[in-house]
Formats: sequence, C-alpha cells, structure tokens
Amino acid sequence: MNIYWITKISEKRFYSTSRVELAKALRERGHTVTLVIERNIGEKQGDDKNLIRLPTLPYRFISRLLFGLNILFIFPFMIRKEKIDVILIDGANIWSPFALSLKLFRIPLILDIRTLSTDKEKSLETVYYDTSLIFSKFITKGLTTITPELKDILIKKYHLEKEKIGVWTSGVSKELLLKPVDQQRKINIQIDSSCLYLMYHGTYEATRGIETLIESLVDLKAPIKAKIRLLIVGVHEHKKKDFLGLIHKLGLDNNILLISPVDHNDINLYIDICDVGVIPLPPTYIWWWVSAPMKTLEYLSRGKPIIATDIPYHHRIFDKGNCGLLIPSGDKKTLTEAITKIYNEKDMLKEMGKVGREIALKYFTWDQSAIALEAFIKNTLMAKIK
Repeated sequence: MNIYWITKISEKRFYSTSRVELAKALRERGHTVTLVIERNIGEKQGDDKNLIRLPTLPYRFISRLLFGLNILFIFPFMIRKEKIDVILIDGANIWSPFALSLKLFRIPLILDIRTLSTDKEKSLETVYYDTSLIFSKFITKGLTTITPELKDILIKKYHLEKEKIGVWTSGVSKELLLKPVDQQRKINIQIDSSCLYLMYHGTYEATRGIETLIESLVDLKAPIKAKIRLLIVGVHEHKKKDFLGLIHKLGLDNNILLISPVDHNDINLYIDICDVGVIPLPPTYIWWWVSAPMKTLEYLSRGKPIIATDIPYHHRIFDKGNCGLLIPSGDKKTLTEAITKIYNEKDMLKEMGKVGREIALKYFTWDQSAIALEAFIKNTLMAKIK
C-alpha cells in the first residue's frame, strides 16, 4: 500500500514520536509511507523522500491554521499525480474540515485520534477537537485510536460506528529491545551499588504524578529511605528551580538527582543504570485511564521492572506476567508502600525485569502495532470496493 500520513509535528519533535516508529514498521512490512510534517518558513525542505515538509510559522495557533490551509489548498496539487491508497490524518493537530479538498481524489481518509479532550469548559481547544470529530463522520472512512477504552468513549460521545474505529497502541522498537548495553558510552553519575535506583522520565506536569512521587519518599522508614535514589530524567531548566525547591524543602537532597533533557536515543543509557521504572499516573485523571504510556514499554524493553498505576493498559501487561508492582492508585501513601515493598523484594527484580522484557518482545512491538493498523486499513479499503 502507498500510505500518506499527515501529522503536524515540528522537525524538532519529529524523530521521537510514535508516528516515526510505526511508519518504519509499516515500511518493513513492504508498504510505502510518506509522512507530512511542518517546517518553519525559511527552513530547507530536505532530501528525505519519506518526508514532505509544509511551511508554517512558529506560533501555536497560527502554525496550526497555516498547516491546515496548506492541506486544504496546496497539498492536493502536490499529490495529484500520486497513486495513494489511503491518507491518515493526525486528528489531534489537524482540524478535519481542512481535509475536505482531499475528498476530490476519492482516496480513503482515516482520522487518527490519540488524545482525549478533557476540558470541563468549552475552550477553543475543546471546540476544535469536538468539531473535528463530528465532521469526521462525513469525510472519513474511519478512525484509529490508541486503546479500546478511548475507542469506547469516542463511540459513546460522538455516536460513531464501532466497526469504523481501529486500535493501534504504543509499541517498542525491536532494535531497542535487542540492542546490547553500550559499554563504551558513559554517563556522569556515581552509582552506589548498595542503593536501589528508581527512575522517572517524561513530561513534567501536575497530572503526571511526579510531585506525588517525590513526596512519597518522605514517609519511607529511615533505613529504606537511606538506600533509595530517584533519577528524574528530562527536566528543563525552567522547571528545575521549582523541583529543587520542593526537594530541599522535603529534605530529599541526597535521595533525588535531576537530569536535564537528553536525546531520545540516549534514554536507554539512564534506564540501564536504574533498577525500577516508575509510572505514577493519577487514575482519577480521565486521560490516563484511556492512555498507553510509551515510557512503560521503554522500561520493560530494557529488562527493568516497573511500579505502575493500575490503568487498563498496565493491567493488560501484568495479566501476561509479573513484571513489577501494579498499584491501585498514584497517591502518596500508596507510592510509599509500593517503594517499600519493591525494596524488600529487590532480590526478585532481575526475574521481574526478564518477564517484562519477554512480554514487551512478544506482545508490544511496533510490528504488532503495524499489523493492527494494516488490517484496519485493508478492511477500510475492502469496504470502499464493496
């Protein structure tokens, strides 16, 4: 199949996204995949035949508008001579009415929805999201999304047809799974072999549970607290001051190490020196209940057990084997108890990590995600023929 994938992502963020990994997996399965991303006006187009970069300006809403107008008026002329089987559209960043002109080519359009609008009030973002979903019923052949839970919400809220929604979830690269530790590359961290190293990396917002994780170390019993180290990787400079203030206030200066953002390809170097990955998501925040965090698989793929909040995605992983500790809530008390338990069971960590790695390799690679998307697209094309 010849697949075009319109995903408004900047060049800076592009190479650390799930779209890149899934596109790579689809190509390995024999498909042609062209990703359509943004570039600031004045930047070079580049010579990657798998990329089309449409010009925008580096301002959030203006860039979204310009990118959409490119899709509506310019992009159709760029592809008019191409034989395209299907076009995927990033529904979180592209307003579906912008794809209206693509209907002239009689190419099946599929909207990909990987987020959930959670604003209680009708903000511009929420209106944008809702309008896009409602309009999609009239211009697309179907939708894809990230978990069965989000699929159910989309069906109920927007009255969509169950058969027209496919699911492809987060995956992990087999290359990452099978890549040995690079003994030649060093990171400047002194490791105390008598301590247990926890790790958190990702985005740093109140809804991610990171502050609760930090606070949970305070109530550890003194002998355990003295042996716990938490690496927080990827903290931007403008966030460090607040974190350092909280850490100092709680008396955790010796327990926590903040690491500045690192290249996405180097995350595994930090995972490799740690013992346990922590994903302390507050399950009361609806988005986490329907999500599939990529960091979970990154820890498991490197043979590290996890402490993870019991969202449905994590539950599906633990149903396949004991790869750490599944906790009912991401609150402070529960995290303190979980860290205590995992410390007391530290002799089991290597075995848990081995189980987690096997689960990731067998059930959660990008190849499996590509198979799911491929099957949905082929069913969509068959529906078109009928």
